[in-house]
Amino acid sequence: MKPSLKILAYEIFKKLSHTNKTIATAESCTGGLIASTITDIPGASKIFLGGVVVYATEIKQKILGIPLEILNEGVISAQVAEAMATMIRNLTGADFSIATTGNLGPSTMEGKPKGLIYIAVADSKGVKIKELTLKGNRIYNKKEATRQALQALLNMLA
Repeated sequence: MKPSLKILAYEIFKKLSHTNKTIATAESCTGGLIASTITDIPGASKIFLGGVVVYATEIKQKILGIPLEILNEGVISAQVAEAMATMIRNLTGADFSIATTGNLGPSTMEGKPKGLIYIAVADSKGVKIKELTLKGNRIYNKKEATRQALQALLNMLA
């Protein structure tokens, strides 16, 4: 059975608070659900510095400073997820960051299929990318991408 979002967020909270580490988020397709899930934990301000929802392509460039040459290749990509994670970590000074970009559906976007999601988790050692191909509706895909992003961070913290 898959762990719930709440359980994953609590495990992240315990690990980060015990080591006095922090996290920030840059979300596109998950629309702030990662940040919301983390901040549902009482005391989250000890570990959560902040997050941005950068849904539109131009906002990814304006707020995070992602170079247009990366964005022009398509926002549903490992490169954009990596840039989002790196930029939010640099902007906030967080020890860790999570970023998501993808296509929740219902149809193709940029020639990419519904359910194609990229997750990036970053720390001082670098960025790990995870590619997902989800088969559910928008809400399922959003929640599952959030769950897998939290799990990816937890794996990095292990």
